[in-house]
Parts: sequence; structure tokens; C-alpha cells
Amino acid sequence: MGFTQMRVSVSSLALLAISSAVLFAQGERGALNGTITDPNGAAVPGAAISARNIDTGIEIKAVTTDAGVYRLSALPAGNYRISATAKGFRTSVAERVDLAVAQTMTVDLKLELGQVSEQVTVSSEAPLIETGTAEIGRYVTEKEFDTWPIAVGDGRRQIQSFIFRSLPGTTGGEFQGSINGGQQYSHEILVEGMALGRFDLQGGSNNEFSPSAESVSEFKLQTGTMGAQYGGGQTAVANFAVKSGTNQVHGSAYDYLQNDVLRANSFTNNALNRKRPPFKLNNYGAAIGGPVYIPKVYNGKNRTFFFTNYERTRVRDFNSIAFGTLPTVDMKRGDFSRLLDPAYTGNPASGSNVGTDAAGRAVRFGQIYDPRSTRTVGSGPVRDAFPNNIIPASQFSNVSRKIVNDVGIDDPTLGTLFNNTPVLSACCPHFNEHMFTAKVDHNLSTNHRVNGYFNMNHRLRNNSPGGRWGAPPGRPTGVYQNQYTPGRMARTAWDWTVSGSMINHMALGYNRFGNLNESVFVDQDWASKIGLQNTAPTTFPALTFTGAAILGGGIGASNRLGSESRGGSYNGSTIFQDDFTIVRGKHNFKMGMEARFYYYNIRNKSGTGTFNFQSVQTQQPGFNANTGHAFASFMLGAVNNT
Repeated sequence: MGFTQMRVSVSSLALLAISSAVLFAQGERGALNGTITDPNGAAVPGAAISARNIDTGIEIKAVTTDAGVYRLSALPAGNYRISATAKGFRTSVAERVDLAVAQTMTVDLKLELGQVSEQVTVSSEAPLIETGTAEIGRYVTEKEFDTWPIAVGDGRRQIQSFIFRSLPGTTGGEFQGSINGGQQYSHEILVEGMALGRFDLQGGSNNEFSPSAESVSEFKLQTGTMGAQYGGGQTAVANFAVKSGTNQVHGSAYDYLQNDVLRANSFTNNALNRKRPPFKLNNYGAAIGGPVYIPKVYNGKNRTFFFTNYERTRVRDFNSIAFGTLPTVDMKRGDFSRLLDPAYTGNPASGSNVGTDAAGRAVRFGQIYDPRSTRTVGSGPVRDAFPNNIIPASQFSNVSRKIVNDVGIDDPTLGTLFNNTPVLSACCPHFNEHMFTAKVDHNLSTNHRVNGYFNMNHRLRNNSPGGRWGAPPGRPTGVYQNQYTPGRMARTAWDWTVSGSMINHMALGYNRFGNLNESVFVDQDWASKIGLQNTAPTTFPALTFTGAAILGGGIGASNRLGSESRGGSYNGSTIFQDDFTIVRGKHNFKMGMEARFYYYNIRNKSGTGTFNFQSVQTQQPGFNANTGHAFASFMLGAVNNT
């Protein structure tokens, strides 16, 4: 059975008669603007403006208005050489203007009288200012991002780690954090100018769905007053740009390695006199970018560029820092006699008389009673105790017998009643992830530029609740699950310089994230194998044990044996953006819109059932805190509730 939810979000902006000092960038793209003046400070209309990307050789052009104002928008982050030329004036050049992601930078140039062939170079120390936005932002360069030590977390180097570990105004972490006082999951994450667009987690979280950290060039954390185009974040926008190729071929390879031979042993292993458990973490990959070149066919220098990255993470983590409780070997035979021994239970009351029942018989702490013998004596119900606190095998439930004898429940490592099994600290002792990124930038002409980006995640891990034990897949009475979270992300954009004073940016994005979290024994019809009738064959049933530990509560992982996890979901979005900028006089007019189509497809499967066992079914009525045991109730098939 499936269920689909859809949501459409459409936002638009129209910024009219805006001063040239109040300009907005779109997504991860930046903008250069300024005023061209003569030696007397008068505006120079009709001056030809050129911004040339030093690394790619791609040149973008504009013309100043009658007020001497120019604007070059939809520019990728990078180093630019800006030049201004006009008849009767020397060419004025600003070298190595470093434009960051989503930055609007003002670069004013002054022209001196002379020939166009003469050149005046502006020092790099000239004031390059950003006054065009009320946003408060922190730019993180590629060098800063690459040199910051980012540990592998949740299978990868998280791209938001820099934000939550080094920038002010943040609390929490990459999966669930808050920026600038906002709610958790409230800030928006943009990759290549578009939101991640998950339906289940609207913002803030990208642990399971993002590009590789190696493929990120730089980013900007935008806070304060948001521009009209940033409608998805309450108080902040994390704006990430993906690397592009340049005229030079550049590549990298990396390997982040951790191994158990480099670690100290844990407390639980030392307590058991055991060696260090296996631990292997290997996060490795390679990236390469440059001009597209096909010998004797095509040379993409100054025109077509590529970047690609592959990354893989493999983790094997069997570290243990705590203990859990599994039923003892005696209990699985129906023998609960040691519950009457205070030396074994650690409870001095075990085996002692705690009162008399309605028939005048002594009631002992830890005694197991036969629910089939329930009857009324005088004014109250009574039950008969199992002799020697042992349940005869003939009274075992057929289902329970098959679970214990045929399916099996792992034996405890220690001979104690409680905390008798080391449990694993990691949610996922097995973790595997592959990530692939590809990006192409192409300069169709001086006025037309296109690019495309694709990212694919393949993420598989043995997820499980707290208290997990052993190696996956284990037995059906274990709790391991296979969680598969595939992700797909695509972006394409077209930048059109309509004229020297008109620019249009159009982009289309697609996001798809899956979360399939199922028992490792899903769809194997374990219900019929153990004789469980009138229920779905989807998983092994979940057996839960609740109540006080001395009465059998807390057995298994998070009080249960078996996993009933099944099904999953796919969600994501399709996003369309378009914004148009026109410069007139001293003013910029900007109009734009964004449409988001969200979907959420749920793939349900019928559950086999959760069966709860408590001590109440094997206790003496009136002695709830002293008698009975949840696992004894299980052996008899006496379910408390389902």
C-alpha cells in the first residue's frame, strides 16, 4: 500500500526602482556592480564593461547607463579582471577581483583622459565593497574549507560541519541544529543555488543527502535580513557552490583512515578481558576538473569545462561501551529457579516471603505462577506456583517453543541475570556509501552560458535501535535493519545577457531522497514458520518486554527482540527559478519567481505485529511488584497486549 502527498510552493519577487547600491544575488551566483566616472567625478555613460574570469577565460560584458552605472549578475564565484573602456579615455582595469559565492560586490572605476589603447590598472588594495544587501554573511573560501579539519560523521565529511563547529550563532549539529536563534530544521541549505528540497525535513539537515565535501568549492552562511528570493529559510541560508573546471587540469585524491589498532580498548571489553573489537573506517575518493578536450575533435579551453568527484565510505564498527540484557539459557528452558536466589539476582528480597495469598499460602519474592490455575478463593483470586519455579516444557506455547528452539535467541555472554551481553555503541556496525558528482560549464557565446550538475548518493547501513548486539544480520530475534537511503540531485542553469543592461537567469532543479528502513528478515514469512496465524507475513514479530528489570522488563534492545521495520518512502522536489534584471539610470529593476513542487510517496507494508509481555500474566494477584516474570509469560504464550 502506498500513500502520496504533494505540495506546490510558488513565490515571486518584484523589486522596483531600487538604488544601484541595493542589489541582490541569486542563489549561489554573485554580482558585480559599480559606477564609472571621469576625472571630475561625472558619470560616463555608454562605457563598455568586461569581467573576465581569470581561471576559465570566460568574459561577461555590460554597458553603463546614462548615470554611469553597470551591473554584471549571475556570476559564479571566482577571480575576475574587470575593465572599463570609453572613447577618449584610457582603459581602467581592476585586477584579481575575488568574488565569493552569493556576493554582491561594488567595484567603482575612474577613467582618465587618454587613448583606449592606454591602460590604468587599479591596485588590488582599492576599496572593493559590499553595500548592496542587509544580509549579514560569513564567506568561507575554498582554502578555508579544505584546510579545516572535518572528521567523518554519519558516513562522510559533513559539509555543514564548518558551520556548526566554527561559526558563531550556531547550536546543535549538522543533522539537527539551529542558526541565529531559529528553530531546528529551519535554515535553508542551497546547493548550486537551489534548495535540497526534502519534504520530510524542510531545512537544516543534509546528513544523508548532499554532495561530497571534496566537491564543494566555498560557501556563504547568510543571516540577518534575507533577500526576497530566499523564501525557504527563517533566519539563515547555507549557500554551497560546487567546484567547476578551469583551463588548467586539477585533481586530488584523499583517504581518511581509522583502525582499531590505533585505538584504546573499551571499558566493557576490559571488563570481559576481551581484545579490541574490529573497527575500520575508510573514507576515500578522488576528484578531477579541467577543460573538455577530445584530441583532434574538440578543445574546450576558454569554453567548456568539467568537474567530477567520486567518494566512498566503508565502516565496520563493533565497539562496545555498555551492556544489555538477554534471557538466560535456563530461562529459555523454562527454569526460573534462580530468581529465588538473592546471590544471583543481587536483590536481598529474592526468595523471601512477602505475604500470603487468599488461600493462606506463603508468597515468595520472584515466584512464577501458572495463569491457567487462576481461580477465586474467598474474596480474591489466587494462582498456583510452578514447582521449583520451573515451567514444564509441556506448557510452553507452540510459537514460543519454535522461537526458542528453531529460530533461536542468542545466549548471553556473561552468566549474570542483568547486563549480561555487550551492546554496540554505533547505530550501524556496517556502513557503506558511494557518492558521485559531475558538473559541466559551457560558454555558448558572450551572451549565453549554461551549466549542468548531477549528484548521486548510494547509502546502505545496518541501522538498529539502542541496545543492539552481535554482528548483522544475526537471528530474526535480533533487531538489525537494512536502511537504504539513495539520493539524486540535479541542477541546470542558463544565463542570458539580453543586452548591456538586461540579464536573465533561469534554472531548473530536481531532488529525490529515499528512506527504506526494513528488517534484514523482511518478506521471508517468518510468521508461518513459527506458527503465528492470522497476521501478515512481512517480518518476524516484535516481542517487547516491559516492566521492572527484576520482573523481566528490559530484555533485548530497547525492550524488544525482533524488528518489525518495513517499507519506506521517497520524497523530493522539482524547482524552477527565473529572475530578470534591468538597469536604468541609477536604478536596478529585478523581477523573479520560484516554483517548488514537492512530493512524498510512502510505501507501506502491513505489519506482522508487536506482542508485549509483562509479569502480570505470571504473577500472584495482589503481588504485582514481587512476583511473575515477563519472559515466563512469553514462554507460556501469555501476551499482555498486541
